[in-house]
Amino acid sequence: MEGRVYPDNIFLACCCYVFLPIIGLIKGVIIVGPIIILTIFGCTGIAIILLPHDIFLTYKALCKTSLIGINLKIIGMLLLPVALSVWPIVALLESCLIGFIYGLFFPILITLNTDCNLIYGGIADTFKETFDFIGEFWKFNYENYFNYLYKFGNEDCDEPFDINIIQIIIGLILAGYGLTVGVIILIFMWIIKLFPSIYHMYNEMFKYYCNFKCYEILMYSIFYLIAIILIPVSGVLAILFYIGYDFYGGVLCAIEGYQYNIGRGVISIWATIRNCDIFTNYLIFETKYSSFLIVVKHAKQKKKTSIS
Repeated sequence: MEGRVYPDNIFLACCCYVFLPIIGLIKGVIIVGPIIILTIFGCTGIAIILLPHDIFLTYKALCKTSLIGINLKIIGMLLLPVALSVWPIVALLESCLIGFIYGLFFPILITLNTDCNLIYGGIADTFKETFDFIGEFWKFNYENYFNYLYKFGNEDCDEPFDINIIQIIIGLILAGYGLTVGVIILIFMWIIKLFPSIYHMYNEMFKYYCNFKCYEILMYSIFYLIAIILIPVSGVLAILFYIGYDFYGGVLCAIEGYQYNIGRGVISIWATIRNCDIFTNYLIFETKYSSFLIVVKHAKQKKKTSIS
């Protein structure tokens, strides 16, 4: 698709690069609500409709598989309801995000091309892209996921992997400890770094914006206006990253405790917190400094027997 304007005519560039994105944004604002509703009903509806199917086939695959032993099967059966009940919530959040991105930004991009009508062009394309995404979501849920379950349930293994029941209980305790400590520390860390992160994003955006040429400033002005509004929102939503990292840290506590010893599992969450602190400090302050001095060195790859 060819663009509507070219930078060789400064008058047309000034007019079109300003008004075309605004026209696209107006169309996006009009349809973003219906697009979000469509993705919510489509994707979340698919997740809910297929949930009984998910439950049945997941439990069936877990019971049939010879890859894991009886202890892990029992723990899996006890924990699966939690994971399966969270799936529609994940689908809902994904629907809102995808619907917002498609509904608001896709009409702007389409409006800049000569292949679409200036007034109503891009609206039908946005709905088509949304329906295609919902179709791919259905395909993933109904075909790809269940193909994996079929392979998992029917694969043969002479020596299934299993864990001692005491080790499983200790692992769950370590995971709960890691999740509790991690969520307290990481949410406190997010609160402290919220305003510095928002300031850093604004600073980087304006520095990048100042390096543009005149026609590029006009061309991308609408996107920067949207970014100015969305940067505080992204800073607030960064809490999801911290919580997700905490889940990783809790699971890592259980794994480290199983592979090495209980002490290693207890300390592991603090190493995870330190790594998160270093990563976020590098993004915000461009330094790899961390306030947490605890470092967990990798021990020899030899499983200890202290939690057996």
